[in-house]
Amino acid sequence: MFTEIEYQFDSEPFAYRFLNSVKSWHQIDLKAEYGKDSSAVRVTYKMDRNGFDDTLSRLDDLALKYGGKAD
Repeated sequence: MFTEIEYQFDSEPFAYRFLNSVKSWHQIDLKAEYGKDSSAVRVTYKMDRNGFDDTLSRLDDLALKYGGKAD
C-alpha cells in the first residue's frame, strides 16, 4: 500500500532543502517531488507491512526541522 503526504513550507528554499534531504534517503519505493507549488513537497512511499514503519515519523521530524508541516 502506498501512502502520500504533502508538506507546506514558508518558502521555496526550505522546501528545496527538505526535498533534497528526502531524496538522499536510501529507501525503496520512496518518491519526493514538488507539490501544489514550489513551497510544497509531496512524498509518496510504500509502507512496510512486515513490521513497524517509522517513515511518516521521520518525514514529520525532518519537515519540522525546515519549518514545514503536513498540509
